[in-house]
Amino acid sequence: MFDKTLAYHIEKLLLDYEGNYFKTKDIAKALKIKKHKYKDLMDTLYGMSKQRRIRRKDRTFGIENLQKPELIVEGIFDARSLVKNRSFAFVSSPEGDLYISAEDIQTAYHGDRVKVSVHSGSGGRKYGRVISVVKRAKTTFAGTFQRYRNSMYLVPDNGKIHTHLMVRDANGARSGQKVVMNIINWGSRELQKLPIGDITQVLGESGNPEVEILAVIMEYGLPLEFPEEVIDAAQAIDGSIKDEDIASRTDLRDLLTITIDPLSARDYDDAISLVQSGDEMVLYVHIADVAHYVVPGSPLYKEACERGNSYYFPRRVIPMLPTRLSNQICSLRPDEDKLALTVETHFSASGSMSRQTVYESVIRSDARLVYEQVDALFDGDKTDISEPIAAMLTSLHQLSKVLAKIRQEAGYLTFSLPESEYEFDDDGHLINIHRSRETDSHRLIENCMLVANQYICQRLSKGETLYRIHEDPNEDRINVILDILRKYNVDVYLQENLNKTLQHVLEELKTESFHRVFDRQILRSLKRARYSIENKGHFGLAMTYYTHFTSPIRRLCDLVVHLQIKDQIHHRPPRFTRQELFDLAGKATEREMIADESEREVDWKNKRIFMKKKLGDEFSGIILAVQKNRIVVELDDYPVSGVIEMATVKKERFDFIEQYSRMVGRKTGKILGLTDKVTVMVSKVTDDIYFQLIL
Repeated sequence: MFDKTLAYHIEKLLLDYEGNYFKTKDIAKALKIKKHKYKDLMDTLYGMSKQRRIRRKDRTFGIENLQKPELIVEGIFDARSLVKNRSFAFVSSPEGDLYISAEDIQTAYHGDRVKVSVHSGSGGRKYGRVISVVKRAKTTFAGTFQRYRNSMYLVPDNGKIHTHLMVRDANGARSGQKVVMNIINWGSRELQKLPIGDITQVLGESGNPEVEILAVIMEYGLPLEFPEEVIDAAQAIDGSIKDEDIASRTDLRDLLTITIDPLSARDYDDAISLVQSGDEMVLYVHIADVAHYVVPGSPLYKEACERGNSYYFPRRVIPMLPTRLSNQICSLRPDEDKLALTVETHFSASGSMSRQTVYESVIRSDARLVYEQVDALFDGDKTDISEPIAAMLTSLHQLSKVLAKIRQEAGYLTFSLPESEYEFDDDGHLINIHRSRETDSHRLIENCMLVANQYICQRLSKGETLYRIHEDPNEDRINVILDILRKYNVDVYLQENLNKTLQHVLEELKTESFHRVFDRQILRSLKRARYSIENKGHFGLAMTYYTHFTSPIRRLCDLVVHLQIKDQIHHRPPRFTRQELFDLAGKATEREMIADESEREVDWKNKRIFMKKKLGDEFSGIILAVQKNRIVVELDDYPVSGVIEMATVKKERFDFIEQYSRMVGRKTGKILGLTDKVTVMVSKVTDDIYFQLIL
């Protein structure tokens, strides 16, 4: 049997005598191997030679040239394959993705920056060996504390951590509790010693939604509290609006103005108005003037740069700015005078723009509406919305449809990707999960905000600014998806450009099941949107100029863009250098990725908590993905996905047909392919949600 500890000592011995070759008996003698371990020695020697860690000549072993690297590089360690119990990992480096054998990873963990020696294997394929860890991605982990016999472990919540972690000091934790742990020693892979650390905080019982959210917050290092100087700075702000403020701005307080937000929202950073005069419509998009209160160099601005954005979890928000600003002074609450930046756009009846401008304003919202109210009005239901506001909303609805048509003609991609909405009881226990749906009220707000964002970007593009970019996709990845769609009898015609091609494909998905599967696959084949100082356009929106301007309460980019547009309005020289904007773009992108990942992690935890209550229950669902050894199924009743491991399927054995993403039964010929309906039973909920296929 291959012995990892023995391999470590063999390698150390042969490196000391590099270039020399030794018989097995000489190695056994040098390492004081006893007779009953001789077979393990042989297995380990031959295993190491297969791994190219040592060289074999006839019946002798040594190290010669094999260990000499072609070069040394640094990169980011990727442990996702190790988590799936595979015997290798990768390092993303300037040399590309380097294959790393599990025996050569040293003490690297996911996200660590590592130094790697690069070698050429058979066929010229490059592979690497981790020499050292340059910088740890994390030293603090959240997870579940477990005792096993005389040992204590942390089972990390982070699904990319490929081992359990040893606990030295439990700090009073009990098995099953959610805890936070700090690593004090990273162990040794060769000596089979796991990293070890101390519990620094006990969060509560695993499975409690509030505790699980707190664990994610701690895992991602999100800021729970504002520093004292930031709180003091927020408290010191005089929220009253002075006469001189009003005198220097356009007074729009008499203009009928509304906000439309989710029911749970407290930070209202955008409001809209519409005035119809003959054939002309004038749209006003009012955005909270956060930059009036948060200026570069201040504690509030520095903290906003650190946080990058707000973080939204079920029943909990971590704001970018203190609540005195985000929920009170800056929030466009009804019946309160507020400072704003207003984008004014004039439209003809056909929806073409005749002119646009932006200016500082004072507004007063007349009503705080929620999406459900507005949709009820559009559906012809009775609502408590006043007649003047209802009339304005009806006109806005028509304008929104015109704007949507114009965007569609330009190549705007519309996906049907509902999000998960969680329902809790009064005690905070999760009792249901629903699919959200995008409605006309959502599209109305989106279309209005796109008008403002696009215009502001065009204004600022004459100098340096932050762009929201979505680069053109890799056509090879798109072609893979298109090929699969053809195999599922979806008409795929190449149009004048890729946007139009994908638009056509999305329109050809006639059923809900096809949209549930292929909208997601197409979106994943596209590149991720990000912030940049280079304008590369926005592929998904089919826009040449685009930035984020409409959410300065909760996004760093929008706050920076506000500061820039205010400088332009007042004819001041630019306050940000190109390097400063580059750094801000990087920070905003990084923090957005952390927000997305942490919010997804909370979603996943909530779904596992919910499905544990459904063990043994049967559900219908559709197949989202077919892989070599498993099938991914999304339930019809809930927006929850789980896996069927094919080894657990009874009564039938299936063969995987990769090019068609299908399984075919050997005895019955039954086909399991994408979008197919299946019946499953919830069989297990651990690291994943597992289903049993009901045939």
